[in-house]
This record gives sequence, C-alpha cells and structure tokens, in this order.
Amino acid sequence: MTWLSDPFESELYAFEPERFLVPPMEGFLRRIFGARWGMILVSAPEHIDIEQVLDFLANYSLQSAFYSEISTEPGDFYKLERDERKIKTIDEVINEARDSIHGAKLPDPLDLEDRYGINHIPRNPEIVFIHELSTDNVHDAVEASLNQRLAVAGIRAEGSFPALQLYREYVKSDHLAAASLMGIIGLNTVDRICPECKVRVEHELNTMDQLMVGKRADKFISYAGAGCEFCRSSGYKGQILIHEGFELTENLRSRLLEGTTPRQLKMYAKQEGMSTLLDAAWAVAEAGETTLDEITRIAEETDPGGTEPVSL
Repeated sequence: MTWLSDPFESELYAFEPERFLVPPMEGFLRRIFGARWGMILVSAPEHIDIEQVLDFLANYSLQSAFYSEISTEPGDFYKLERDERKIKTIDEVINEARDSIHGAKLPDPLDLEDRYGINHIPRNPEIVFIHELSTDNVHDAVEASLNQRLAVAGIRAEGSFPALQLYREYVKSDHLAAASLMGIIGLNTVDRICPECKVRVEHELNTMDQLMVGKRADKFISYAGAGCEFCRSSGYKGQILIHEGFELTENLRSRLLEGTTPRQLKMYAKQEGMSTLLDAAWAVAEAGETTLDEITRIAEETDPGGTEPVSL
C-alpha cells in the first residue's frame, strides 16, 4: 500500500489520508479501532510528521463511531457529538488520575493485571492520543490502554517490527506488551526517481541480494535517475510515503508471549498475509517510481533481526 505524491509538487512526500481507507488497510483500521481498549502504535522515522497522521486517526476513530462513511477533511471530528467516544491527550488522563486520588502516587502499571484484573476494570470508552511514546510516559500510556481505553501512540522507528522491539524494551515485559498491543501502523518513505533523467537498469542478484530484498530472481529490471539539472544531479525528485499494518492476532499474541523474536514474528505475520513496507517498496519499484537501492535501504532499516536467521 502506498501514498503517491505528485512528482512535480514538492521535494517531500504528499500526505493523502484517503489512501488509508482502501482495502486491505480499511479492514485493518476498522478492526484495531473497533477495539474498546488496547495500544495502537504509529511508527515512523524522524522525518515523517506523526502528528499529522494522529490527527487523521483521531478524525477516523471518532467518525467511525457514528458514520459508515469516513470524511478525510481536517478538523471534521471536532464537529461531532462526543457522548459515546471521547478523545483525550495523555496529559489529561494523567492529570485526571492524579486529581482523583488527591495527589497520591499512581499505581505501577507493570503489576496492573495482578492488582486489578484486566477483565474486571470498569468500561470507559475513551481514546488517548500520545504524540510520542517514551520511557517517561510509557507506563501511564500502557495503564490507560489496559484500563478500558484505546491508546494511540506515536513511536520513532523505521517500521512495525523495529517499533515492536522498541515497545518491548520500553514496557520491559513481553506479557504486558502482548496483553496491551492491538496493532502497529508502520510508515516510511522511498525516494522518487527523477522523471527527467530516468533510465532503465538491469540488475543481477546474487543469493545474498535475493535474501536481503525478498526477491527470488537472478535478474531484475528497474529504473534509476542518471542525474540532471532538474534533480541537482541526485537522480531523485521528491519522496513516496509507504505504509504497512501489523495486526497482533491471537496466534501472534501467543507467540509474543512465548518470547518469539521480532524477526520471527514478522515471518509469521507474512504467513498470515501481512503486506510489509518492503512489499510496498517493491510495488513502487515495479511501477518504475523508485530504485533497487531504495528497496535495499528499506529492507535493512525494517529488519529487526540483526544476526538472526532470515527464515523460520
């Protein structure tokens, strides 16, 4: 799944939120936002504006509670009734919790299940939006997600599985990570080939190349930019925003509880039909819009495995 920008409009990517609302992403979003509690991560590198995506998701989540058709106009969700579903920031949730216990110390969320019992917490249909998850706010965010709230948090990572690995490190408990996480929306960009100096290139892929980029073929025809005045000799002009959706199904949740590594989880998710950022990058390359170098970069950045074996 990709968001394609006008190649002549900007040096940067174009944000097109309506691209979220087509299959299979539409079904993915409806499932994870249909949950009454849990954590949804929005993963992106530093150069992507996560807040813009969170604004769209706030719009989507509120309108989906009331309408079958979702508007992508910015600010529309402010016009809706908020009787059934509320949007709050993490600061509001923390302040309300502190006020309710008159300044007493907040409970440690890491033993939330043992102390309160996840299935016995009163229902509270709120959505908490956290601009960026960190070690400073992760405990409050996880507590909100397990306390009958849906938490949507930005996290700085190159893809869903590096984000999952980072989330596990923040939470410090595979059990709590598996119990709280609903899914991850992973975002990244690939550079667009300059249309003025685009040339055809034939590549020969060795075994390591094939493993890296996920292509079982000895040869691959792609395109590249030769470099010209229009692109300042870079060979690229603008960017293309790509995304993936990782849903923590019951099968994957069980495997996460077993301590399965992020790379192995990625392989299991692909077996269940997940389309990854690497798949999205390949689709853009096969359309003649980006290069094999960009595919290789996405493969390296989104691989959470390090020295782990590539296959199961």
